[in-house]
Amino acid sequence: MRLPTFIITLLSTMLFVLLFFEKKLGLNVLLFSASVIMLLFIFKRDFFKPILNKTVAIGFLLISAFYSFYGSPFTLFVSLLSFNLIIGLHTLPALRSIAYVVPNGVLNFFKSFADFFASFSLRSRNTSSLSKIFRIVLLPLIIITIFIVLYANGSSFFSEIVGSFMESLSNALEILANYLDIKVIGVIMLGFLFSLVHSLKRSQTTISLTDQSKSDGLLRDKTNKATRFKNLDLKYEYKSGVFLFTVLNLLLLIVVFLEIKNIWFPFEWQGEMLKEMVHKGTYTLIFTILVSIAVTLYFFKKNLNFYKNNRHLKILANVWIVLNGLLVVSVFIRNAYYIKYFALAYKRIGVILFLMLCLIGLVTLFIKIRKKKSTYYMFRTNSLAAYLSLVAVCFVNWDVVIAKYNFNHYKSAFVHLPFMSRLSDKALPFLQLSDQQIKEIEDKQVENIPFASRGYFKNVRYKKKIDRRVKRFVSEQEKAHWLEFVVAERRAFAKLKSQQTNN
Repeated sequence: MRLPTFIITLLSTMLFVLLFFEKKLGLNVLLFSASVIMLLFIFKRDFFKPILNKTVAIGFLLISAFYSFYGSPFTLFVSLLSFNLIIGLHTLPALRSIAYVVPNGVLNFFKSFADFFASFSLRSRNTSSLSKIFRIVLLPLIIITIFIVLYANGSSFFSEIVGSFMESLSNALEILANYLDIKVIGVIMLGFLFSLVHSLKRSQTTISLTDQSKSDGLLRDKTNKATRFKNLDLKYEYKSGVFLFTVLNLLLLIVVFLEIKNIWFPFEWQGEMLKEMVHKGTYTLIFTILVSIAVTLYFFKKNLNFYKNNRHLKILANVWIVLNGLLVVSVFIRNAYYIKYFALAYKRIGVILFLMLCLIGLVTLFIKIRKKKSTYYMFRTNSLAAYLSLVAVCFVNWDVVIAKYNFNHYKSAFVHLPFMSRLSDKALPFLQLSDQQIKEIEDKQVENIPFASRGYFKNVRYKKKIDRRVKRFVSEQEKAHWLEFVVAERRAFAKLKSQQTNN
């Protein structure tokens, strides 16, 4: 017997409340995510036919599992993004590009409310009941509310009456709150929002139809429409492109030459902060790479790809891509120097991820020009690469990696203690330092880092902060519910307890 979709939604809501009410996030995230995929598989098995749907579903489960391993806020963000993608993939025809799935997820979320209320009706002819309720009840109420606000602003006498009514309503709600647990209601509402995915029907949307109309391969436009350069034909557009890419290549060649000369080798750190070289320089160069990709896409968007004498333009564009690849390498070297002398941090890891995506973008751009692929192919391929990269990043316990790396390289890299003291609880065993370790680190920092000062640990009260956090963390872990279980936190707890026993 097939259950009505609203029943599945309500059961999922109940499960959400049982898993999350008065509990921290942990194993419950994985259990709820698994229930979402399981219910979809049981009641919407055709959802998993498209390869993109399978990929996102597997990604969603993997990310939720890694949240239960590491408890990372970034992993939770990617998990929520994956959940939005699952909502967005409820379309017919099936979407092929994640770039289209994200906005469709937002639209489908609001559509899921209508599908939920429509599922109460057993007859398809009543599925428009929500629309009727809106027209008969909600729309007049909205209009009445607007006029009440207008009249209250225009008449002080009417405003007093409205004020008295709102005060009485507030008192009534306050009395009602004494008999209701607001937290329970909040968790129920949140669970309902997450469970609406089970009521959502697969249907055509404007976005799904647009996605379906796109193709990976370029088609020659045989109409007599005006070109992008108004009345200039392809010949002059080609000449314009050759001129532009020639000049741009010369400019970029100079930039790359200066980067190789001053950044690649030999680079000697003189004790400066490197902020100017890394922060401003890196972000500017990354922006220029993105603009370069956009410029190339503009010229190789349509009929210029089929112009029979475009060989020189393609050569110049490929040289442009290679030079931008060298620029990516240069930015990577800048970031590597920053890590070498100022240790690891979230943004520096993020820059590495972004540079990898830039390289993928340049490779797909080369393929687009060579194989006459469409801009849609670029967006489809790179959006999928971005999502898979985000999933891959979640595989690593970055806080522990940062803590280990930074304190293991204190002899050559500056250790920024305020940042280290803010790393998550799972890194606490690697953040605890004895007095002897602190003295050793300070000695080496003062010796090798020009701006390091003795007494830095004491000035920022590092040891006190970590000891206070350890005490709180151990106390919380001793009382933690099994649904709040996070593998990395339990390992940290066991390690801290072992250290306390040995001391």
